Amino acid sequence: MDHQEAFALLDRIYAAANAYLDVHGRHAHHVPATITPEQLRALADRGLAPNTFRTFTHDEAVTRLRALAATVDERTAADAFVAGLGSAPPRRRGLLPALALAGAMPAHPYPAGRRTCDVCFVDATATVDTTGSWRLREHDSPLPGDVCAYVLVLEDVTPPVPVPEPHDVWTLHEILDVLRALPPATRPGQAAQALRARDLLPGGRRLGAYTSLLEDLAFLGILQTPSHPGMLTRFTTARQRDERPSVRVEVSAPLSFWTAGHGITEPLVDRLFGHLDRPTAPPRPPSAPPRRPAARTVRAAPLPRELRGEPRGGDVYAIGCREDAWVLCYCHRVEERSGRPYGLVEFLDGVFPRLPTADDIDGRRFQPRYDGPWRQWTSHLDKTPRVRRLARDVPRPDADRPPAGGVAYDNARNLGHYARSCFPELQT
Repeated sequence: MDHQEAFALLDRIYAAANAYLDVHGRHAHHVPATITPEQLRALADRGLAPNTFRTFTHDEAVTRLRALAATVDERTAADAFVAGLGSAPPRRRGLLPALALAGAMPAHPYPAGRRTCDVCFVDATATVDTTGSWRLREHDSPLPGDVCAYVLVLEDVTPPVPVPEPHDVWTLHEILDVLRALPPATRPGQAAQALRARDLLPGGRRLGAYTSLLEDLAFLGILQTPSHPGMLTRFTTARQRDERPSVRVEVSAPLSFWTAGHGITEPLVDRLFGHLDRPTAPPRPPSAPPRRPAARTVRAAPLPRELRGEPRGGDVYAIGCREDAWVLCYCHRVEERSGRPYGLVEFLDGVFPRLPTADDIDGRRFQPRYDGPWRQWTSHLDKTPRVRRLARDVPRPDADRPPAGGVAYDNARNLGHYARSCFPELQT
């Protein structure tokens, strides 16, 4: 199994629909039955077995971070950061912020009687899914200041540490030039959009990738303000970095307070990247291997003509809850609300490992929620992926129970989520 196949398999396993809390209260992920034992063994051979948990104590995490950081020099980490802009995975960018935090954060004990440490935001004990963390780092650099993630980043340093290719260096200078040219009132979200408009990072035009990059630059101190400095300027506690100018701002300080008017900390740019001269012409970008799916995606056959059209009472739908789990949903009646048809739907009993058919409907009864009957007025029943009409004009199943109270309104795309409250089989 190569890197791309492993990555695609983990994307399937760590899909949001598979998340649940295990008996220990840990954030685990259901492994779809469609993934074979051979594939799971191949992941384990690469050190990427799903739901591999590791527990750190506060003091272990802080001590380990500082000890590992002492083995890596700043120039090596800066080169890896730039390589992570293109030719290397984004997780390589995390090496430089990890060093910055380790070098600035003082040794400190866990505060007795507190739920979490205000200095570093590490609890008395912290449990991390190391495989899930690796997958997230393949998408983005870790969240700024995440001590446990930085420990894993530093443990992942194996020679040779990546060095930037010419196109990576060109990308760095382009990013800095875009930031220098922004109008003074530009906020972080607008800066991320300006970078995305230039399409400078690989992997599409996902805005979150550019926001993550800006957070790293701010955490280092390249984007900072006098009252909210980055780590290479002055240490600030996790509690201080958690400040926001408004509840509507999601990014942490220093970035949350930065505007383009604060500019770029040029001496820090020279310190970290001054040895990387800008190429005279844009180099050819590195060729990345195509990302291949771990298994062929099988598309459902088009609906027969008699099953098409807007929803109506007596329809029965199959709802895809996750890759290996489907349920049935009965539509009692349809009403027009705000110019859109809403169906009053209720789940039928039974969980299926594959897309059910009309033959699976006979003899079904309504499936209650854990606290009693459940119904919902639901829009977009005829336009939502993994919501597929199986039959029309189905007689209402017998039901000798009171109707559901407090019927809510929502979109059909969330039916798979609500099914987890009605079917215990979907909670693990």
